[in-house]
Amino acid sequence: MSSLTQPSPEVLSLNDLKVELPSDVHHHLATQSYSSLDDSASDQTSLTHLDQILNCMKTSPADTCCRVNLISSTIDEVVDELKHRLSSADNELDATQEQEYTIQQHETLKDLVIIRANTAHDNFQPHDELFQSNRPPFHEADEAAFSNWEKRKEKGWPMSHRAIIVDRFCGEAVLRGANVFVKGILCADSGISVGEEVAVYADLRGTNSKPVPRGLVLESYPGRCVFLGIGISCCKRSDYFAQSTGVGITMKRIAGPSQPSLNGVLLGKMMLQNLPSVVVAHVLDPQQGETVLDMCSAPGGKTSHVASLIRNNGLVVACEKGRKKMVTARDFFQSMGATCIVPLSLDSTKLLIDDGDVSDWKSPKEIVKSASASSKDGLLSIKGFHPNSFDRILLDPPCSALGLRPKLLVDVKSLPELLKHSDYQQLFVRSAVPLLKVGGVLSYSTCTINASENEGIVKFILSEFPCMK
Repeated sequence: MSSLTQPSPEVLSLNDLKVELPSDVHHHLATQSYSSLDDSASDQTSLTHLDQILNCMKTSPADTCCRVNLISSTIDEVVDELKHRLSSADNELDATQEQEYTIQQHETLKDLVIIRANTAHDNFQPHDELFQSNRPPFHEADEAAFSNWEKRKEKGWPMSHRAIIVDRFCGEAVLRGANVFVKGILCADSGISVGEEVAVYADLRGTNSKPVPRGLVLESYPGRCVFLGIGISCCKRSDYFAQSTGVGITMKRIAGPSQPSLNGVLLGKMMLQNLPSVVVAHVLDPQQGETVLDMCSAPGGKTSHVASLIRNNGLVVACEKGRKKMVTARDFFQSMGATCIVPLSLDSTKLLIDDGDVSDWKSPKEIVKSASASSKDGLLSIKGFHPNSFDRILLDPPCSALGLRPKLLVDVKSLPELLKHSDYQQLFVRSAVPLLKVGGVLSYSTCTINASENEGIVKFILSEFPCMK
C-alpha cells in the first residue's frame, strides 16, 4: 500500500504575491473605480486602476503616523522624545534597527507626527532584495544544518536560515513595524536558539481553511505563505509555544518600506494611528463644550482623538454593541486621560428613543447623570437617547475593510456578501440623523474602497434625509 505524499507548500515573495478577489467582487469594484471621476473611462482603464490598488495593498505606507494626545502632551514633546529614542546613536527601542528616520510634525494636521525612513520615498518601488525574494538573500547556504531534510531546498525554504511562520494578522502587523509576539507564531523549524537570525513568513490561508496546529514543525507545513523579512529570535523554539505572552522575534529587516517598532512607546502621550483615521476627527471638528456621539467606538482611537481635540471639555458618548470590546476601550480611554468619554455597551442601530412624548425629553448629560453603573463591569446602564441630542456624531460603522494596508489576503467570498455591508450601514444612518441637533454635523467614514459603502451611503443620506446637506 503506497503512502500519501505530503503536499508541497507554496512559498512566495511579497513581489510575487497577488491580492486576489472573487471575480464578481473584482468586477464590481473595478466598475466603481472611475465611475465617479470620469464617465468616459474604459473598462480596461478601470480594471488597471483597481489592480494598481490591489498591488499596493500588500505593502505598508512609507509613513508611520503618531497622533499626539493633547490632553497629556504636546507635539514638540513627542517629536523630541521620538527623535531621542529613534536616533541611530542611541536607539532605546531596538538594538537591531540600523535605519535612520526623519521625524516631523504634519504640515496640516497639527497633532500628528510623521516618521519616515530616510531610505523611503513617496511611491515605494519594489527594488529591495527582500521584497523580490521568497527567502533571505546575501547568505551562503548551510546545508549541513538541514542534512536530515533532503527536500528543504526543493520545497522553497531557505538553506541559510531556520524559519518560522506567523498568522496573517501578525504578518500584517510585522509589515507595519511590529515585532513578532509568541502568540502569533504558528510553526517553526526545529533547533532555533536564542539570538539566532531567522526567516519570517506569514500564513496566507483564509478563515475557512483548516487551521495550522500551533507548534507544527516547518517540514510538515502544507499551506501557502509569503516571506516578510529577517528577525532575531528572543527565545528558543520550545518557548514560542510554551509561553502565551511576550516577544518571540525582534524584526531586523522587513520586505517593504522600513517601519520603526513603536509598541508601548510614549503610552498615554501618543498612539499609532493610520492617517485616514486621524483625518476623521479633524473633519468632525468637535468644539469645546459640545456633546458628541461616537456610534461605533471600539477600539477607541477616533473617540480618544475627539476627547484630545476638545481637551476633555465636553461630553463624548462612546457606543459599541460588544460589551467586552467596550470594557477594553474604557480601559484605553482611562490610559489616555480621556475623562470626558462615557463608554456604553449599546447597539447604535437601536439608539434612538422616540416615543413622541416631548415632555420626557432629556439631554445626554441628564441621562448619563441619572444612570446607574453595572455591578459587573461598571458600564452605565442606558437604553438610548432622544432626538436632537448631539452637536456632532461620528459614524465609522462596520465595513468590508478593503482599504486597510497592508492586507495580505482578502476574505470576502462573494458579491452578495460584500453588498450586505451597505445595507447594515444604512441602519446606523437611520439612527444617527434624528439624534443630531439642527445645525449638527455627521462625519461618516469607512476603511474600504467599496463605493457602495462610501459614495453609495452619502447618496442614501442625501436622498432619504432632505434635512442633511
